[in-house]
Amino acid sequence: MICGKGGSGKSTLTTLLARELNQRGKTVLVVDADESNLCLHRLLGARMPDILMDAMGGRKGVKEKLTPSALQNPETAFLKDPLTLADIPAACLAEADGIKLLVVGKIQRFGEGCACMIGNISKTVLSRLRETANEVVLIDAEAGLEHFGRRVDAGCDLILCVVDPSYESFALADNVQRMAGAAGIEVAYVLNKVNDAIRETMTTRLDAKPVVASIPHDETLFTQSFNGEALDGNPTAVEPIIHHIETFKKPINFNVL
Repeated sequence: MICGKGGSGKSTLTTLLARELNQRGKTVLVVDADESNLCLHRLLGARMPDILMDAMGGRKGVKEKLTPSALQNPETAFLKDPLTLADIPAACLAEADGIKLLVVGKIQRFGEGCACMIGNISKTVLSRLRETANEVVLIDAEAGLEHFGRRVDAGCDLILCVVDPSYESFALADNVQRMAGAAGIEVAYVLNKVNDAIRETMTTRLDAKPVVASIPHDETLFTQSFNGEALDGNPTAVEPIIHHIETFKKPINFNVL
């Protein structure tokens, strides 16, 4: 899961990681779990697929399909257990250059209700989803920390927290470490929008937290993102993150078990 404050670069990092992992022969599923971000599909160069919450019948349909009895009935369950990438409804998947995109839900209408239901769908999908050795799932989380409160992260192996040069990012990083520790999930930090003048200061402010990469400001990426275009970044910047993803060992999560 890629998390961080709004505007820190979560969607950009998710896109760059997806592209590089795909180039290395992995089957990549990107899960858009941010109910407010409307542009991840554009950064990937994909069309907007059918939204999963809508495919489940909207808010009324989701309430019916996420009841304990509905989830436990293998004949009627909309989301299987275990769930594979092949079980996800085809209409809810968009594809660009071999990367698949699943959009969980979006707030689309005034007064339609809070995002709690979207969080419940995300938690259900991620807790049931089982990947093969060659499959990688990247979750672009909503901004902030609410996904921890909903236990969405419990279905993840690794959390990547994106930190940009702002006081809010450092404050959030402390909370991410505390909450990920309580959930028994490993967390690593990615410095973003970095230049030589602030790199050391940012690392020091993170107080020995595990920083796996430092990504400089990239004017090309900025312009592409500003214009809503597909990103075409330099894979060298995310190489250390890819190495960390491929080599880390998942801890035993006693709190979740």
